Amino acid sequence: MITTSYANDKKPLEQISYNVVRNNEIIGTIKVSCNTKSDSTIYALESSIDVKYILKFSIRGKETAIYKNGILIYSSVYRKVNNKIKANHSVTYKNDSYHLEIGDTEKQLGFEDIQDNLVMLYFKEPKNLNRIYCDNLKRMVNLEPLGEGKYKVAFSEDKFNIFHYENGRCVKVEANSSLFSVTLIPA
Repeated sequence: MITTSYANDKKPLEQISYNVVRNNEIIGTIKVSCNTKSDSTIYALESSIDVKYILKFSIRGKETAIYKNGILIYSSVYRKVNNKIKANHSVTYKNDSYHLEIGDTEKQLGFEDIQDNLVMLYFKEPKNLNRIYCDNLKRMVNLEPLGEGKYKVAFSEDKFNIFHYENGRCVKVEANSSLFSVTLIPA
């Protein structure tokens, strides 16, 4: 389901809900929002997935990305699997560079201005892009156009997503890994 509402400043708030499907069964949901206010855009993603693959997995996640004047200024990822925290970090743009914060440690990252990240792919077709920032991996990843509105984002040799677009809108995501694959379909 795609909904658009308007905040006080008449800029749209877009929200998309996806069902996570595995073997023709809905195993979870992903909700993504994009809120634009004057010179800033905030993307948020929340996921809730319960799957049994040999063992039962309960996966919860939250991601946030804040852009100002088209440049990423803040990003955070939180992911928990079976009550164990698997990711909890943030990236902040300050003093003309990006800084990764994990717990009490901070490390400078060697990126130029980041203009596109993975969560943006849910809202716009990545025409003319060949790399995109993956917040979870804390690095740039390859983006390969496959033709006919399809784009492959490779995270590793055996883990990748294929985003499908119609008229510039994301209509399906195939998430593939060596363990199992799922399909995200707008609810």
